[in-house]
Amino acid sequence: MEEIAGIDRAGRIVIPKEIRKAAGIDEGAKILITISGGGRIILQKLDVKSIAARLEKELEGKDIDEIASRIRKDVNALIRKSYPVLSP
Repeated sequence: MEEIAGIDRAGRIVIPKEIRKAAGIDEGAKILITISGGGRIILQKLDVKSIAARLEKELEGKDIDEIASRIRKDVNALIRKSYPVLSP
C-alpha cells in the first residue's frame, strides 16, 4: 500500500487514513522515526504492550536490580572518562 503525503510549514505529515488503519495506528500512538541510507525515512509504530511483554519474557528469572546497577556503573565510568572535569 502506498500513498503520497505532504508536509506542512511546521514539518507535520498526515499519515493517510487507510495507511493508519492498515497499520493499526490510532490517535495517541507513538511512532519511531529513523533515517536510513539514501534519504529514506522509516516510520515504525511503537506498541508499548508488546515491548513490555517481550522484555518480561527476555528478562524472566534475571536480577533486574543487578542489571541496572551494572548499567549505572558503566555509564558513570564512561562519563568520568569522557568528562574528567566532572569527576571528584
